[in-house]
Amino acid sequence: MTRWYAERKRDYYYKEAKKHGYRARSAFKLLQIHRRYNILKKNGIVIDLGASPGGWSQVASKFASKVIAVDLQPMQPIENVIFIQGDITEDSTIEKIKEHVEEADAVISDASPNISGNYTLDQARSIWICQHALKIAKEFLREGGNFVCKVFEGEDYPEFLKDVKRCFRMVKSHAPQASRKKSSEIYVVAKGYTKIF
Repeated sequence: MTRWYAERKRDYYYKEAKKHGYRARSAFKLLQIHRRYNILKKNGIVIDLGASPGGWSQVASKFASKVIAVDLQPMQPIENVIFIQGDITEDSTIEKIKEHVEEADAVISDASPNISGNYTLDQARSIWICQHALKIAKEFLREGGNFVCKVFEGEDYPEFLKDVKRCFRMVKSHAPQASRKKSSEIYVVAKGYTKIF
């Protein structure tokens, strides 16, 4: 892919986000994942991790009756979205989520580490965040619930994928069209949570 085409494509999703009132181009990644895998249940409850600035929460709120959005960074209010400012790797944040919801139909995570430029380190941090997202999924998902998680591919990725497969009936790796082609990010899409694993 030429740099010109990559830039044009990036601009396309940026412009589409502006046109449709989404806060981030990443909203289209979740829309594309949902269209393919039917992740978001109508009138369900969604926990959105790494939510700020709110693109995924905006999409989720179109389907869900309640969205719990969590991020270290602040986020402007969205209708039907409860925002918790906190670190998803800390138990205190899980306790805050419990104040608002007992069970969820989907846990979605677009959380990403602060990029250092050292890919090995960034990939390891990405896996660490994903492991905590999976922990939250296990804590809150009801039987049959769904999980979506952004991860950077690398040496730790296959082991994380195995962990997800242990507790979901269907697990796929998916790169939405809205992802940048040069990006090493991929989304783990898991459906059918089972509490016996």
